[in-house]
Amino acid sequence: MKNVLCTGIAGFLGQNLSRELMLQGWKVYGIDDFSVGREDWLPDGVICLDQNICDPITNTTEYDLIIHLASRKIPREGDSQIVLTENTDGLKNILNYAMFINSKFLYLSTSDIYGKNTSFSEESDSVIGQPNIQRWSYAISKMWGEQLLYSTPERFDFNIIRLFGTYGPYQALSWTAGPQSVFISQALKQEPITIHGHGNQMRAFQFIDDAIDGIMNVVNSDYTREIFNIGNPNEPIEINSLAKMVWGIVNNGDEIKVKHIPHSVFKYEEVPFRTPDITKARTLLGFEPKITLLEGLEETIRWQRGVV
Repeated sequence: MKNVLCTGIAGFLGQNLSRELMLQGWKVYGIDDFSVGREDWLPDGVICLDQNICDPITNTTEYDLIIHLASRKIPREGDSQIVLTENTDGLKNILNYAMFINSKFLYLSTSDIYGKNTSFSEESDSVIGQPNIQRWSYAISKMWGEQLLYSTPERFDFNIIRLFGTYGPYQALSWTAGPQSVFISQALKQEPITIHGHGNQMRAFQFIDDAIDGIMNVVNSDYTREIFNIGNPNEPIEINSLAKMVWGIVNNGDEIKVKHIPHSVFKYEEVPFRTPDITKARTLLGFEPKITLLEGLEETIRWQRGVV
């Protein structure tokens, strides 16, 4: 049996990925400080260390693979310094450990790497906004992480996944998970849906099961030092339309209540359009998302009813 260590295992991705890893025969270990994730949601059989990713790793277990999921997200309401420092210091810490024990490494990066660019192939340039806009601290910290990995010796075996908007059971019940999570909670409580900006920004959302399939395709591949976009380009949707869709599923078509909040309140720069180009993942990995937005939202809403 192979050993895998997942950082941030109690978070959204870790919860779902740990289950699939166990199904595929891995012995799953994790690290999490539970600042966002829920320990009580973890499946039986996971061995989890309660610690911050920036602290020294003292576990003596030898891992065949380390999957680095732990990350601070886009700081909508401040704390960009935490995003920058934890995302960089945490990666340095776990990467040095992986190199020391000669483990394969999988880094979960983000579509935010592309910044304001509207071209989303893995070879596209990044177009990052002004440094006084705090949202870019997340993108920059992840870009720094990718650069750090490519600065390692050629013999070091790693891959990078740039994950596009993903949702589903075990997602955080806050903006950390994205708009769909907040929309669902608000619709369940029949509260006005909070939309930042005009709501015409276009996004593409993938259900977590498709994302896990893509991640496992990379885990089980022989590729090394590659970058893969994993997302669902099939149903791009405006945020206004997503809000109406969620409200309609939850409240049987009753008239939606909406509250728009200008981005100026948070000094937040919105990206107008982001849809993944998954040509590379399709060609090299055989990856293809299968779950429609309606199917995924209905499943997520069923789960979220039980925890809100």
